[in-house]
Amino acid sequence: MAPSNHQKHQAGRHLAVAEALLRGYSASLNGPQTFVTINGRKAAVQVAAQGTWMIADIDRMTAMSVDVYVLVGVTEGHRDFYVVPGDDLRAGVRERHDEFMASVGGVRPRNPESRHTAIYPKDVEAWRNRWSLFEDVTQPAIGDATS
Repeated sequence: MAPSNHQKHQAGRHLAVAEALLRGYSASLNGPQTFVTINGRKAAVQVAAQGTWMIADIDRMTAMSVDVYVLVGVTEGHRDFYVVPGDDLRAGVRERHDEFMASVGGVRPRNPESRHTAIYPKDVEAWRNRWSLFEDVTQPAIGDATS
């Protein structure tokens, strides 16, 4: 039996935690579905099992305030990780979506109501294995005292 999308996503979260641990960072799952904590920073994990990360609602995604994303690619038996600053990811997604919409006259050809978009590996190649982003912690780690 093939794994469900939910199972693939959960596997991707575990892979992100495992990769961070193997690179020497503290890491754990954070909550039941989307997040992990790496070196005290909460990050959203998205998983691509068929080559692209699918965004159901461009407006909802670009309105989020997630600081860091870990995009996990599990296509064709490969494991790829892209650690992307949230603002950079959202800005790139919005720019590419707006360019696409302009190229089709502002209306999606097949489904005008769709808010769907995608992130392709080429869009985030600059952030492949950028785990060092978790070293630049500008917020206190979980459990650290603040003054």
